[in-house]
Amino acid sequence: MRRPEWLTRDYLTIDSRSLGAGRIGLGLVLLLDLLRRISVLPLWYSNLGLLPNHTVLWRPPFPRAFSLFFMASLPSEAAVGFVLCAVAYLMLLFGNRTRAAHLASLIAVLSLHGRVLFVQNGGDVVLVELCVWTLFLPTGRRFSLDSLRARRAIVPPDDGPVVSLAALAVVVQLAVIYFFNALQKSGPTWRGGGAVHYTLYAEGVVTKLGVWVRGWLTLGQSRLLTWSTLTIESILPLLILTPVGRRPARRLAIALMVGLHLGFASFLNLGIFVPAMLAFTPFLVPAADWDALERWWRRRQTKEGDAARGDGIRLRALQALAFLERRGFLRLDPRPPKPAQWREWLRTWSGPLREWTVALLIVCATARLLVDNPAVTRVNARRQPRIVAATTSYLQMLQAWLLFAPDAPLTDAAVAVDAVTTDGRHVDPLNEALSPEQPWLGTVIPARLGQNAFAAAYMLRIPFHPEYFGALTEWILGYPDRTERPADRIVSFEVTALERDNPPPDQHEPGETRARLLYKYPQ
Repeated sequence: MRRPEWLTRDYLTIDSRSLGAGRIGLGLVLLLDLLRRISVLPLWYSNLGLLPNHTVLWRPPFPRAFSLFFMASLPSEAAVGFVLCAVAYLMLLFGNRTRAAHLASLIAVLSLHGRVLFVQNGGDVVLVELCVWTLFLPTGRRFSLDSLRARRAIVPPDDGPVVSLAALAVVVQLAVIYFFNALQKSGPTWRGGGAVHYTLYAEGVVTKLGVWVRGWLTLGQSRLLTWSTLTIESILPLLILTPVGRRPARRLAIALMVGLHLGFASFLNLGIFVPAMLAFTPFLVPAADWDALERWWRRRQTKEGDAARGDGIRLRALQALAFLERRGFLRLDPRPPKPAQWREWLRTWSGPLREWTVALLIVCATARLLVDNPAVTRVNARRQPRIVAATTSYLQMLQAWLLFAPDAPLTDAAVAVDAVTTDGRHVDPLNEALSPEQPWLGTVIPARLGQNAFAAAYMLRIPFHPEYFGALTEWILGYPDRTERPADRIVSFEVTALERDNPPPDQHEPGETRARLLYKYPQ
């Protein structure tokens, strides 16, 4: 059945330059995600850390999990996996063997995230979903080594617009994230305008700027910021999906997205959430804007001296490619190889197979969306087909969009360890590791712990998962091995969950901290 022309033009078509820029953005965010995990590799990716393999495999945080990092026990073994991930991400970034690099990058990011699902957040899910949907798009057609290789071939490359269901999936996924986040912010902190104020008292993730701002933030200013956030999240789905005034609507959507998420990053450490969301923006740039940018660039090149500089840059680029070709790093043979019979078959059927695969994933993601947001959709999770649960779980395509919803946090929580060493000193190994900017010992949550997103998630979740207490005990008792001081041997300790009420919008002093003993050693 033939698709309506408006559907193909407005929703299924994406410019190859947007795909190229989006691939570069995705590659950079993947590398950033990898870099932020390097410093915490021993803590989260080895049996010397808080989530050892034997604990996570025996008591997985989700029923279905996939990660090649389950094969790594020591930090050095996990480091090898990190290097392989970096190779895949760099190949994707530069567009060398792009399709293979994209598939390798998806396996890499699924493995990195799947190993530490217990401490993941919404940003990790967003990054994986962007990687999944763009896997089915030819992101190497422009701004890539593959495109340079193709331009030297006898047959000219196809770098025109791309028509695919995956193009629709990318923009609809982005619109869904904003729509459900806005729809589910229905609590009194959002309606009353105090959500921003309460959020700034999340000591685990608040930034230095956030601490400074909350010191003088009034109720009126909090209402302005809260309702502005809610308004932007509400109108972004309309701007992203509207077929009317598509070019200015997409421009406005990109501007609002950048402003909204830079605001988030200024006040809160949300892990990879902000870069992952901004990585969607290149896919929203319409072809007309790319044409205007190219016209501007050509006019710039016609100015005196610019043409010569451009020729010099192109000459150096060609020299660099020739050097890489001589060293065997690139194959830029202009003679196209004679395709084998199986390649001809694959070329004929790859398009339909790809589109059917995308269609099935869209069905699975839609079903998961209905299940993961029962407060809005009223769908019973037990009615979810097993194939939907398995597909979306293994691909980490979760669809619960509840960032600070339905309410901003009215309380703050942390975990304290009071450990006694052989020489009688009291230490807190957990907060020394998770709060490096402000290690603390006591029963009162201090201002701004300076934790990363992994540590903040662990602090909030560990009190409700006693199946991980054994791993925490092993890690605490390993304190002298990490400090390399025999006097730091732990003879006893208590693990306590702390909670306190955040101040109301017209005040700035938090309530008293409440303590609840989780367990002690020895029993």
